[in-house]
Amino acid sequence: MKQAIVNFCKSTDTGLFLLDMPTGFGKTYSVLDFMVDNYDAPEFKDKKIFFVTTLKKNLPDKELREHFTKRGKADDYDKYCLQIEANADMVVEKLDKLYRARKISAAITMKQEFKDLHGSVKLLNEYRDKKRELKGTSRDIINVLCKSAEDAIRKQQEGAFRRVIENELKQFRTPKEKLKNIANNPEYHWIGELYPAVYTREKRIFFMSMDKFFLGNTTIIEPTYSFYNNDITKNAIIFIDEFDATRDRLLNQIITRGLENHIDYLGLFHRVYASLKTRDFPAELTTASKLQKAYLDEHKNAKNPMEIIEGFGGVFDETYDRFAMQYSFKTEEDGKGDRSRNFIFNDLQFHSVFEGENAFIDIDTDMKAKQNWLRFTKRRPTDKDGGVLSLLASVKGCLTYFQNGARNLSFNYKHHKDEDKRPGDDDYTLENAIESVLTEFHLSREQIRYLKPIIMGGQVKSKKDKKDSNGKMSLKYFDRSVYDRGFRYYDFIDDPNHSMRSEIQLFDFQNSPERILLHLSEKAQIVGISATATLDTVVGNYDLEYLQRMLQDKFYVMPEADRCRLQESFQTFVANYDKVNIHVEPVSYNADDRVELSEIFNGNEALIKKYAEKLSISFERVEYAKNNFIRVVKVMKAFILNNSVKSFLCLNNKLPQENKGLFDIKLLEEFSDAIIKLYGIKRLKGKDLLYSINSEDYEAKRAEFIQRLSKGEKLFVISSYNTVGAGQNLQYKAPGNDTIVAVNDYDRGDMEKDFDCIYLEKPTNLLVNVDSKKGIEAEDLIRFVYQMEFLMERGEVSRKDGIAVIKDAFICFSGGYTFSGKKGEPYKTDSVNNFAIRTLIQAVGRICRTGLKNPDIYIYVDNTILTDYDLSVVEQRMLNPEFAELVKVGKSYYNGQANENLDIAVMENRAGTLALKAMQIINELKRNWTDDSIDYWKALRELCLMRPTLSRKNVEQNSQYQLVYMCAPGEITAYSYEQEGDYNKNINIKFDGSLPQKMSEDEVHLKEIMQIPGVKALFEKHGYATSFVPNEFILTPPMFNNIYKGALGEVVGKFILEQYAGVTLQEMPQEYFELFDYTLGNGVYIDFKLWKETMLISAEEEKKNVLEKLDKCGGKRAVIVNIMLDHNMQITSSDNGRIIEIPYLYRLDRKEIGTEIIAKINREGYLQ
Repeated sequence: MKQAIVNFCKSTDTGLFLLDMPTGFGKTYSVLDFMVDNYDAPEFKDKKIFFVTTLKKNLPDKELREHFTKRGKADDYDKYCLQIEANADMVVEKLDKLYRARKISAAITMKQEFKDLHGSVKLLNEYRDKKRELKGTSRDIINVLCKSAEDAIRKQQEGAFRRVIENELKQFRTPKEKLKNIANNPEYHWIGELYPAVYTREKRIFFMSMDKFFLGNTTIIEPTYSFYNNDITKNAIIFIDEFDATRDRLLNQIITRGLENHIDYLGLFHRVYASLKTRDFPAELTTASKLQKAYLDEHKNAKNPMEIIEGFGGVFDETYDRFAMQYSFKTEEDGKGDRSRNFIFNDLQFHSVFEGENAFIDIDTDMKAKQNWLRFTKRRPTDKDGGVLSLLASVKGCLTYFQNGARNLSFNYKHHKDEDKRPGDDDYTLENAIESVLTEFHLSREQIRYLKPIIMGGQVKSKKDKKDSNGKMSLKYFDRSVYDRGFRYYDFIDDPNHSMRSEIQLFDFQNSPERILLHLSEKAQIVGISATATLDTVVGNYDLEYLQRMLQDKFYVMPEADRCRLQESFQTFVANYDKVNIHVEPVSYNADDRVELSEIFNGNEALIKKYAEKLSISFERVEYAKNNFIRVVKVMKAFILNNSVKSFLCLNNKLPQENKGLFDIKLLEEFSDAIIKLYGIKRLKGKDLLYSINSEDYEAKRAEFIQRLSKGEKLFVISSYNTVGAGQNLQYKAPGNDTIVAVNDYDRGDMEKDFDCIYLEKPTNLLVNVDSKKGIEAEDLIRFVYQMEFLMERGEVSRKDGIAVIKDAFICFSGGYTFSGKKGEPYKTDSVNNFAIRTLIQAVGRICRTGLKNPDIYIYVDNTILTDYDLSVVEQRMLNPEFAELVKVGKSYYNGQANENLDIAVMENRAGTLALKAMQIINELKRNWTDDSIDYWKALRELCLMRPTLSRKNVEQNSQYQLVYMCAPGEITAYSYEQEGDYNKNINIKFDGSLPQKMSEDEVHLKEIMQIPGVKALFEKHGYATSFVPNEFILTPPMFNNIYKGALGEVVGKFILEQYAGVTLQEMPQEYFELFDYTLGNGVYIDFKLWKETMLISAEEEKKNVLEKLDKCGGKRAVIVNIMLDHNMQITSSDNGRIIEIPYLYRLDRKEIGTEIIAKINREGYLQ
């Protein structure tokens, strides 16, 4: 395994490698071995190495020290290695010790900030010591006090104390001077002991939790930064342990940040607008740096800083005037109830979530009242007035434009500072520049806090995403996935504190775990380690398909030689499993308490009656909880009666509680005592048999039950999947009198063995439970939205169903009770199935840590796991024999069947989503023509003309084509679709041709076009498709209609006019790009159409649009040319000859160029 890591690190400078060997096979050991072998190797000595995992308690820093010590390099561990912990944790652990050792100077200890912090630290440590001795209510009280002290330290006191230290160190000008004094000056040496992170830049190997990796690293001597987006991780080797589980940790942090970082959306617009109207900005902001001047010299169409700011004004003015934003917006009360919580959700589309039957918000501008009234209505607003959705979309466009411009201004300002930098000065960061620029717009701290991360790299695409290494169009630009773009929602809030206006709060979630990992994999070497690292589930793992598509060859696939070598090694690892018996025992509930209790108590009527009554009282008709409890009792009985086993790990969804809740450990203890007494078992009591472990004081509890098991005690250890279900080492030293079997010949070390038995309750809460009775918190709402967006992204849930259940979640969040009935759809997906399997593989892995086993291993499993989950999907993977046996048994129980139609439905769902993204891309490009957007438009035209369909081989060579082309269930040249509006609503796609609109070469008369003299040769010369070749990938409807059709008309029309009318058509200049197809340079503009039948230009709205475009260009005439027609029509002229309509250039019925109409064009001088 270590060799496989070496091969990856030597084969590529950056990328992602997933190492998914089974639990117990030594993945972490191999990683640590790699570190010690290579930290000083010539090819790796300049690289920093990171080990990141889900929780701090899982970090193998002690094990690495042992590896160094065994090699005689113990000093190098201290020299190069550093565990980075949360500042508050370090303070709680060390501050009082340093104080009592008199290492902290009196100048610091006299400060009030130190006294406050030190007092809380002492109090917290005293509380924690007391807590271990207490139980029940007293313990609960101490927990509350501990939480209060922890919050005070974390949220206030530690930060205030740290600022005291930072101020003390300001006497030293550079980070280097500060570090030198901390390391060598006794007065400051304690700072390094309390905050080891000050030595970050000097260390080479780092250990930390994923939370710490994502959150800020506060080094005291330089500005706080996050490891994942700082240059410290550039070219590093980053090991991510429990890889798939870290996704959830990142998601937690993203959700927390998003909920904290909300903003009054219209308030932000008004603040920027006001600054643009009142501010006279500093020259340093409005003038170009030397570097910027050089760029402007090369790119004549690029804007200088002053032009960027002036551009803000034009964009903001248009929205301000259109929506009368000088007036406040206020929801109008209708007397029917409280409308304080209404939402608009925005992903690829806008979706309203309102109470009652109303689905829209109209805006009624009341000039007399000087108020914009927001009215909830059943009527869809017209395109002209647009309503609130148009307001929000327009404001979003303005602020996105501002964010892009502010980013350019910030880069320019940073270049100014860099050009003025003196030797020894601190680096002036982009973050510093962004904050400085935003401050000049007089934004509040809250507004800056919201905008800064977005501008730093949020929604704004970097230039490397727009162009590849050859300066050509990068397909990454077309990524409009939830992973890259996220989602947001608007909360309409009415409050007495702002009673004359409604506040529209924006909650914006622009980040994703995939995006973070993609960013890391593009600048470092990432090795993901987990037994389930490659299991395909978008709700229980990163979206590996997305990562592979975006990383392409940087998504490292293990060479076959490495795979075979590891396979052989694993077979050796499990070679002696034939010496043990693995028993898989399904545990069922038969829907009758008395029947179950009769089995448990061997027909003892007194016990049956007694415990039937207890069950009835304890569970109060909560059937699922009672059923789960009875299953636990049944496996506990089996364990009690089995003298050949001593250790049992019982894993459930919930942890047991004492004398309360739906999993009462005291009631379970009663059952155990009754069973023990009934069967006459000596020297065993329920309170000694049962042992519950949760996250509170986890290490101490774990150490206690391991010690007891090592002494030979019989223990039924109860915990949850979340507590010990993944990544935890639960093995214990084998008692001397136990019969054990070695299943391989590996070194036994401390003679540790695994648990003898395990029980697996059916994993639940795989998705957030949207329960209308209990409601959900904001964190769960956002998590659920992410889960549905992930499933929609993969096509496992249709957008129609996905949006329906997202609306359910918002209604549940706001206390409503109306539901769509689609709640069960997400649970039918492969991702949920595989998430459950991932949970089970990790759980069974807890009894697969060593090579020493009991002769009989028992896996008790909730029978619904076997009937509801398709375990066979993992049977081709390398599995521990314990889980392989579970898969084998499960195949005979599973109720589901393969469904080919489901696979097609997934493809159609994905195609519909991709079509929405395509329309978003097209609209975004057309919104503001720049050098880049024009290049993209032209590149798209060329791509569509050359490849209206695409082979799988092409996609395998560049997987990012899947950002533009949709995948079909076979090789096709056509499909059907239907749409609402101009592709901005859902687009339904069917590959069976059952919908009314078609995408095919017949739709554009491609065969007939190829019959036009000279056209086919022209197409062949440029590599354009002369027919639609059957392939598995094909253009979406928006790409077909908005790009391909237009490009086809332009190429063919230009060819015919230039060949037969003797004119030369010119490209449109940038400022008028795409207003028309071509210009003749004489005030005449040309638009080509591929209309099938009658001309549409006669519509007054269309005429008005053409004239507006003509006026914008300052043109004298617009000539609208239809390429072909199958019957005769006359040229028409309107608006005093400003609009000329040419009905055809080629006659389909005669299969010839319309020479007579071209002659008339020339004769009448329409092109002159």
